[in-house]
Amino acid sequence: MMKIDSSGYTIKGVLLTICGVVLTFFPGILTWFFYIVGGIVIIGSLFTVLGSLGGGDGLSLTPAAMVGAGIGLLIMSLPKLVSAHISTIAGIILTIIAIVQIVKAKNKDLTQGLKIFQLVFGILMLIAGLFLMFSPFKPNMAIRIITGVVCLLFAAFNFYIVYVIKQRNGDGVSASGNIIDVAGHDVPESNDTKRIE
Repeated sequence: MMKIDSSGYTIKGVLLTICGVVLTFFPGILTWFFYIVGGIVIIGSLFTVLGSLGGGDGLSLTPAAMVGAGIGLLIMSLPKLVSAHISTIAGIILTIIAIVQIVKAKNKDLTQGLKIFQLVFGILMLIAGLFLMFSPFKPNMAIRIITGVVCLLFAAFNFYIVYVIKQRNGDGVSASGNIIDVAGHDVPESNDTKRIE
């Protein structure tokens, strides 16, 4: 039996767990991360400008350093932009998914019950998306917490897949505990090895 590598699922599970915990319980860390990365880009750009003041070939790097400083400022402003408009962004995404679901319900060759289910699901998603886009209440914190919880659920699912793969792979011992699967392994011939014929 060929063994399956579970390292990809483990890495995804760990990353999703980190993202879920940060989004749900420590949103300030995410903001500081953007500030630090933006600051590093700006400082690097300033060093490039200072290095180019000496003249020579370094002078041609000044425009690129200015663009880099602008990108650093943009990175630093991302948390404010996203948190200010996260409900609108989530509403747009839900509305697009809802429209796709409604179109699929109209075009798919499904049983009548499944078509109705998909259509109702699409309409409910459309209502939720429009509510998020045009709501007078801005449920930014609720969306952030829901996103964090969904990340944690996906992480748990990936860890479950790792568990199932490890159970499937086993350690080469069969369920009876005394039979070892040696398919695909050759034993070198020697005088000590007797051949069964």
